[in-house]
Amino acid sequence: MSRPLSSLRARVERRGFRTLYRLADLTYALGVATPKRTVAGRYWSYEPTNPHGDDPGLDALDRLPDDAVVLDVGAHVGEHAVPLALGTDRRVVAFEPNGESADRLARNADRNGLGGGGGAGGVIDLRRAGLGDANATLTFYRSTYSKCSAFDRESATRWGASVAGTESVPVRRLDDLVDGVGGEGTDGVGTVPPPDAIKVDVEGHEAAVLRGATATLATHRPLLVVEVHEAAEAAAEDAKGGSEETAAGSGSAALREWLAARDYAVEEAEDVWICRPEEA
Repeated sequence: MSRPLSSLRARVERRGFRTLYRLADLTYALGVATPKRTVAGRYWSYEPTNPHGDDPGLDALDRLPDDAVVLDVGAHVGEHAVPLALGTDRRVVAFEPNGESADRLARNADRNGLGGGGGAGGVIDLRRAGLGDANATLTFYRSTYSKCSAFDRESATRWGASVAGTESVPVRRLDDLVDGVGGEGTDGVGTVPPPDAIKVDVEGHEAAVLRGATATLATHRPLLVVEVHEAAEAAAEDAKGGSEETAAGSGSAALREWLAARDYAVEEAEDVWICRPEEA
């Protein structure tokens, strides 16, 4: 692709992102909710679009039993959590480090009668925290394009976005939270029940989340639905001057090998990996 054409495409994409997020700000400000049809059923959302309506990962998660425990890591505004919880007895534990997105998830949960303001008293158990491979409190960069929000400034300013604010956010290893594994929780983030499935969409830090869940995967063998963002991860690691060891555990090829070593079979469906534990 020639440089002028590439530059034009980038400008168009940036303008599209800017328009989309301004529209989302408006629909939440005005309280305009619209019905969304998905492979997991119909629900109401204040989002102006329905990007996960035919998501193969959402479809795989919705095939779980109605009493399954699902961990939604990087839950954003609830595009997976709300339809998975609605009309079932599933327990959905949603991890979302972006305070603005967590607030919007709570509003979407309430709009669908899931109660509790998206908190522990509702069907969706919202944890305002991130997951990773070490326990820490990190600076989170809230982007003007909410899906770009991240624990590094470079990722938060992709596609012409800027940093709207920062906040200190707890990051925990899942193994320290799951009952029967580490199980006692940590300061500010309580325990969670053993998962039947884990969905991960964390804009390039998927490998770190899974490394922090190594014992959970070995003990409980949950279904994994992973959205792979290799480009975002590489940019973040380069910006941080990541070590060779970190980089080796980062890319999609390395992640596939890591999963295979733990007897997980990977099925690629668009940009989603559906990872099923292989039978012994």
